[in-house]
Amino acid sequence: MARATAAEISTRIEAHRPGSYRSGRGEYRHTILGLFGSALIKPPRMSGSQWAEEFGRIPKSTGADSGKIVLYGYQRGLLDAMCDPTVPRVTVMKAARVGYTRCFTLAVGYHLHHAPTLCAIAQPVKEDAEDFGGTEIAPMLRETPVLKRMMRPVRKGEKQDKATFFKLSNGASARLVGAAADDAFRRYSAQFMAADEIDADGWTPDYKSQGDKLDLFWTRGEKFWNRKLIVGSTPVLEETSRIAALWAKSDQRRYFVPCPQCSDAAGHLDGWQYLEWGGKETLTGIKWEEEKGRVKRLWYVGQCGCLIDESRKAWMDANGEWRPTNPDGDHPGFHLWTGMSLDLNASWQSIAQEWLNAQIDPINKVQPFVNLRLGRTYRASFDRESKASELLGRVEFYGAEVPEGVWFLTLGGDVQSGENARIEGGVYGWGRGNESWLIGHFVLPGDPGEAAVWQDLDRLLGRRFKRADGRTIGIQAAAIDSGGHYTAETYALCNERRRRRIWAIKGRSEMRGKRSPVWPRKPSGNLGSAWYMIGGNAARDYAYQNLSIEKPGPRYAHFTDQPAAGSREIDDDFFEQLTCETRVTRRQGFTEWDKPKKPREAGVCFVYAYAAVCGLQASNGRYVALGSMSDADEPAVEAAQAPPAVPLVEIPSSPAPATAPPSGRAGPSITSAQPTPKRTLARRLAR
Repeated sequence: MARATAAEISTRIEAHRPGSYRSGRGEYRHTILGLFGSALIKPPRMSGSQWAEEFGRIPKSTGADSGKIVLYGYQRGLLDAMCDPTVPRVTVMKAARVGYTRCFTLAVGYHLHHAPTLCAIAQPVKEDAEDFGGTEIAPMLRETPVLKRMMRPVRKGEKQDKATFFKLSNGASARLVGAAADDAFRRYSAQFMAADEIDADGWTPDYKSQGDKLDLFWTRGEKFWNRKLIVGSTPVLEETSRIAALWAKSDQRRYFVPCPQCSDAAGHLDGWQYLEWGGKETLTGIKWEEEKGRVKRLWYVGQCGCLIDESRKAWMDANGEWRPTNPDGDHPGFHLWTGMSLDLNASWQSIAQEWLNAQIDPINKVQPFVNLRLGRTYRASFDRESKASELLGRVEFYGAEVPEGVWFLTLGGDVQSGENARIEGGVYGWGRGNESWLIGHFVLPGDPGEAAVWQDLDRLLGRRFKRADGRTIGIQAAAIDSGGHYTAETYALCNERRRRRIWAIKGRSEMRGKRSPVWPRKPSGNLGSAWYMIGGNAARDYAYQNLSIEKPGPRYAHFTDQPAAGSREIDDDFFEQLTCETRVTRRQGFTEWDKPKKPREAGVCFVYAYAAVCGLQASNGRYVALGSMSDADEPAVEAAQAPPAVPLVEIPSSPAPATAPPSGRAGPSITSAQPTPKRTLARRLAR
């Protein structure tokens, strides 16, 4: 058989090919170029609001509404800034009911799907992080179709996390941490970071912290040239608010809306302004007429002078825009308050009614209104804001040692050593809502190392004070400081009289402004002890804030111009002592009480008298709900008598002659003590 030539072989191979090289190359080239015209071209970048309204979903488990996202006008600009890659930092100072959490969650979804990257979300504490991950992030991932299909399944044998880490198939991830522990800011990187509720205590550095927690969080993005940080929080106190400090450095954007009356039907918008809270003291904002504590009629006075009905709020929101109001700001900052929201429960009518309701108990309800409805910091009235001269100017005539309205008495005692050694005791009456009346401030001179001055105190504790109708009332409880040089003597008095609720107290060591409960659950000493470690900061917060209440009612402090016999004069010096302790803000962000080295016994005794009220609330159920008691619940005066006085255990010391009270001051009114009953050690322990 003859061998085929090379030309014949080439012809045969070419005949078996589906197409020639030339034609195949052309088809391949056409296909590749077609990819550049479609699949290989990156789709245009969407804004945050566009992504939310096209892909976002409200999970069924996260609120009353569910399904497709429809943003309010002011929410679009906020979400766009959260997702803008050219904006490295955004600050949001916000109230409640404004949809911030929804926008914040949608921004996370945007950075997981449309601009996939590593995300980190910091909540105040680990428990908050787990809760936010389980109730907000996880439902969003499950019920948003474009995110659900990218969820990486948990492999067999893989440890399930506690809703604090989510990873998607496109390489994006979401990590949730608690800011309270510095370990939360180590061993990971993130390009998109969100710090939530930074005014909460978890963001406060403690003595072990490496520095400011927000700065530590910011370092997690150092490896990314385009790192981004969202910081949002409801503000709390003016003195310590972190979000307010950041807002002050921002461009302070507000949502400007047109006036529906200044604008014309042709579409020309005019009368631009941002909505603000009003009230009786302002010329603009929300105004209303009230009847019997209820809002009867309501309207809005614009900065242009027009009267605006709330039914036009939706139109104003749809046509509004964010505008900076601080040209010196170094980053975008947004302020949101409840009056901007279109939610039914955020109507102007409901906000005004909440304000009226807060006036019933201003000391407890005004701050939540300012923080949660207006999105503003609250300036608490403490210490020097209650001027001594102002308190002196409001002293009043009771008509008796104990005026009407007093349900029971407590005593706060302070033991002083040194050249002017003495015991001072402030007796206060308490009524509904912890309204208080000074009955008298008693100075018992003498060395507390001797028995005589303690006997004077014992007689004061057993004294009866007269009402206008001739009946008498005794001291129901006393809290006496045991932290000085006479601890053993104080214990001796209080342990013998613990059945009469005479307690020895000492302030807890509260570093860096920590607030402990005023009264502990149980005694701080051995079995049967009458010694209690109290929360001094919290007690001062409450007691001194009472001095700023201006109208009689819950927590108002009354002062008499004619104290009970034996009391020191209630004069300028007394009120200087009452107001000399000041609440100060440290550079680290916490607040504590500054205690000057000058006489302040009047203030200390007032705080301890309030601590004794807390002791009563803890030990006797009928005092627990004092703020909600009615006149029918008032304790019977005759039942308020103290048990017979039990004489002191002898304090080993040489007897000292009785010391006369200071010139111009009468000594305490003293009743005779009962004879000493014989008790066995077992009976004493049984008490």
